[in-house]
Amino acid sequence: MSVTRAARPFARWASVVVLAFAVMVGSPAAAEFNYARYQEASLDELLALPRPANGVDIKAGAPLKLEVTLVNAGGSCETGFLRRAMTMTGFDRTGAIGISNCITVRSAKGKQLKVFVQDIVYGFLPREVKVGGRLTLYAVHVYTSAEGPGLLVNEFQTAQPATSAQPPSETAMSSCGCWSLRDHPGIDVDAGKEGAPVGVMEDGEVVKVESADQAPADLPIVGGCGRYVVLKHTYPNGAVLFTRYVHLGRLADAKGAMPAVGARFKRGDKIAEVGPSRILHVELRPVALGNTTADAAWLKQYDGIADMEWSRYEPVDPRKFDPDAFGGRAKRGK
Repeated sequence: MSVTRAARPFARWASVVVLAFAVMVGSPAAAEFNYARYQEASLDELLALPRPANGVDIKAGAPLKLEVTLVNAGGSCETGFLRRAMTMTGFDRTGAIGISNCITVRSAKGKQLKVFVQDIVYGFLPREVKVGGRLTLYAVHVYTSAEGPGLLVNEFQTAQPATSAQPPSETAMSSCGCWSLRDHPGIDVDAGKEGAPVGVMEDGEVVKVESADQAPADLPIVGGCGRYVVLKHTYPNGAVLFTRYVHLGRLADAKGAMPAVGARFKRGDKIAEVGPSRILHVELRPVALGNTTADAAWLKQYDGIADMEWSRYEPVDPRKFDPDAFGGRAKRGK
């Protein structure tokens, strides 16, 4: 339930792949959520504080720990004033924090309040807390209006950690909603918002552009997830790596043009934008011995088709892959 979730997958170069994450991605130690700075408070006492008759009172951003009950998982809500208040207090000068959703919670005395939730947190909260369930909110008091306090939730914890009697079924859908867990060949990153720019991992050449929203799924790990782009990266030692960026929205480079097969991109260059799901699916497929498919279905469908050559090579876990070691070069500086 931590706001650092987006930093955990392939943290070493996540800020390159999703450029909008640059302000949130750092070393694992620096990214730990600081629960200790949040002071225990009562939502009832907060609701009883004086309110302005007109306008609002801007707060300095007091961090609060609140025990509440979930009344409504909510959904999208108007955040314009919240953002202005955050800018005025210096809490989010760049507007980098994704906020577009609210939930309604109930205090110990039965009073209700709608609170804002960071998108990165909201991606998990409705799935992990049922309506009527108890939870702990870690929130910042940004302003108070005639309607009550304006709170922004940065993190949450369930009253009792959820446990599962058995491991997740392989037939369950992955977080990107494209494949079942059994056929999920890459890793998903919660971008926090639609339209977040997607940058390429390494210098490379575009070898495949799938622009169809409903791309056919001839094989489970090849299609069925809408728009995607594949790049081929050739290292100084001759090693070759294919990267695929999936579940995209607008296919557009930094100038707004659609990337074309044969176009070359530098590391970090924007190649597309995250789609409506706000989830970016990423695959790394190195060309290596023992990493080539011998699947008869693949050979029948794609053997000899140049722009599908990338799918011949099995994906690896991006969190464990070291591109510098693979490419035979010294480690890059941070």
